[in-house]
Amino acid sequence: MKKLFTLIAVATLAFAAQAATLTVADGTEYNGHYPFYGLYYDTQGTTSQVIYPAYMLNDLVGKEITKLEFYTTAPIGVTGGSLEYALDIVEESEFATATAFELSGNAKIGHCVPVNGETMFVIDLEEPFVYEGGNLLLQTVVEVVGGYRSVYFYGEATGLYGAFYQYQGWSGVNAYTEAFLPKCTFTFEEGTTPVDPPVDPVTVGAPVFQGYTIDGITGYGVGITPTTEGSEIMYRVLIWDPVTEEWVLRTDWTLYEGTEGEIWFENNGEKVRIEAYAFIGESRSQDVAYEFTVATALDELMSGKTVAGVRYFNMAGQEMQQAEGLTIVVTTYTDGTTSAVKVVK
Repeated sequence: MKKLFTLIAVATLAFAAQAATLTVADGTEYNGHYPFYGLYYDTQGTTSQVIYPAYMLNDLVGKEITKLEFYTTAPIGVTGGSLEYALDIVEESEFATATAFELSGNAKIGHCVPVNGETMFVIDLEEPFVYEGGNLLLQTVVEVVGGYRSVYFYGEATGLYGAFYQYQGWSGVNAYTEAFLPKCTFTFEEGTTPVDPPVDPVTVGAPVFQGYTIDGITGYGVGITPTTEGSEIMYRVLIWDPVTEEWVLRTDWTLYEGTEGEIWFENNGEKVRIEAYAFIGESRSQDVAYEFTVATALDELMSGKTVAGVRYFNMAGQEMQQAEGLTIVVTTYTDGTTSAVKVVK
């Protein structure tokens, strides 16, 4: 009997050694609402949802997720209570409105409790979740209320509205979205059968922006160029509201189809932010942003800065002796700044 026990113990250790981890959204930003909103841990039904886009999770395809770990900025303080968690797959990669996603019949549901005094919130899945690709939704709901000292969770601010929460306040149900993803370490088992066909990781370079003016008077255009062959680009436009001091969405995510920069802005002094990312299938680049004030962008062209040098390039990126046709003019100033504009000669 002793020998049999020893063999079983060794076999168990060998299986456990197959576990691996993947950490995503490893940033230094922090937020107090995700993966759950501690301030309303004493209110039953308080809900948080987070969507991890598929491109972040290629290493998990075909694997069994067994544990999720989230990182807090201070020790957790809890008194009783519990959360219901759920993992599911959704088509969308972000929240378009402040509305929770409905769970499908394939959602994996369980229960967990934040541990008092820990600087990490751990969800040990009651049953493994087999990830077969797609955008992964994590939901937490307060099922048994308790006392909780609100702490913040580390993560990264993103161009996607990847997080949602709602709670019952004194004035009714409050619901919000936020461009934030909490840092998460997924523990998974390597020994599961891969999905057929497997998803191969694809490295997609972030797109680059080009601002230009045709005559320096009528407006300012922005072009977006891919850096990885075969990639496409999604972009959206936000306008700064000086009253609320927030970016306001003007144009939601749209497939970029311009070849000469058809995102055009009239010379009206608005402060603009364009966010974009490139993608191939489910693989995508990091989000990039381009901010400018239309009047400032034009004024800079005519501000009388001391010019150190001017270079001319055609649309294929080849340098020319002088501007001819549609030309990219790169100006270097003595203060070290540069500007690149498109002009028609």
